[in-house]
Amino acid sequence: MERIVALVYSPSFNDSNYGSLCEFRPDYMLPFGGRYRIIDFALSNLANYDINRVILYAGSKLRSTLDHVGNGKSWELNRRNGGLMINPVGLSGNGNRSEVETYYDTIVYFQEHDFEYVYIKNPMYIIKEDISDAMEKMKEEDLDCLILSNKTLDENGEYLNQSIINSDEDGKPVGVGLNLGITDTVDLFLGSLIMKKEAFLKVLRQAMQRNVSNTLLSAIFAYPGKLNIDFYRQDKEFEIIKDVNSFYEVNMRLLNQNTFDKLFYEDGLVYTKSKDEPSTSYTKNANVKNSLIANGGIIEGEVENSIIFRGAKIGKGAIIRNSIIFQDSVIGDGAILNFVITDKGTEIGHDVRLFGNRANPYVTSKNESLDQRSY
Repeated sequence: MERIVALVYSPSFNDSNYGSLCEFRPDYMLPFGGRYRIIDFALSNLANYDINRVILYAGSKLRSTLDHVGNGKSWELNRRNGGLMINPVGLSGNGNRSEVETYYDTIVYFQEHDFEYVYIKNPMYIIKEDISDAMEKMKEEDLDCLILSNKTLDENGEYLNQSIINSDEDGKPVGVGLNLGITDTVDLFLGSLIMKKEAFLKVLRQAMQRNVSNTLLSAIFAYPGKLNIDFYRQDKEFEIIKDVNSFYEVNMRLLNQNTFDKLFYEDGLVYTKSKDEPSTSYTKNANVKNSLIANGGIIEGEVENSIIFRGAKIGKGAIIRNSIIFQDSVIGDGAILNFVITDKGTEIGHDVRLFGNRANPYVTSKNESLDQRSY
């Protein structure tokens, strides 16, 4: 897709929402679905729509990003013209820079490169939006900004405190707010928008000059000039990850075959960094029910309603239920885990018991070793 640049950024990331899971990695680098990372969805959707000029705002925890994303080869973004640029996000005097400040820091890039549109994507909103169709609407209606949303019936409060887009009597967007549960149906913001480059730069400069807006959405609606803004409502499968609990729940929903197929196979494939590993080995005493098992592991115990990542080893007589076992974790013989997330390289000793619950899963740290009887 010509004359468009994609900005991939998770502006609301707070590592305290994820505990030890984000001690060494940003939120978008969290493992997902057995063999993927969350960032894979955003980069794959860009690749599927042939958007080959991408800026990934990576934050300060760069190691995992550089290792997994690298030069973007897995998504065909390793190009001489365009391609992927990883931009570390700096700090302001008050800590992390705002979303507006972050984009403004790269304003020279926007000024010096020839493109017409900017596509902004928060990778923590997992959805395969139809970028081509959205671009057609942008051009046909001569819009300055198109906001991707979902008309959501939220009777159970699943999306409380998520960003919503308010509209006027004519159904046009007029502001951004929070879903406080006052109405059952809301226009839920899906973490993406498309803007004309000219409008994008005007909004950034105005927001920086007036110092009144931290988020791009609030800056758009605070802009004093005339902007032609509209909704682009999506009805596709989507997930939002914002903390440990939502990370756990979204992974568990992947055990539903219909949900998994919609996220991974409909509207384009999801690509990731390839690793050549043998198939997982199952011994005669292994018993696996309703679980996702990646390659390279050894299963000797019982696994139910769980996700097991690459290279994990489940010992004899071990029982894993309702849990997420990250790469290269080792679960000792006779151990019992229920509602647990083990980070990469965790070692659980023989006969150890770990128990959490659905609302508060037990989370281990990277390379942690636990050998006491129960926790």
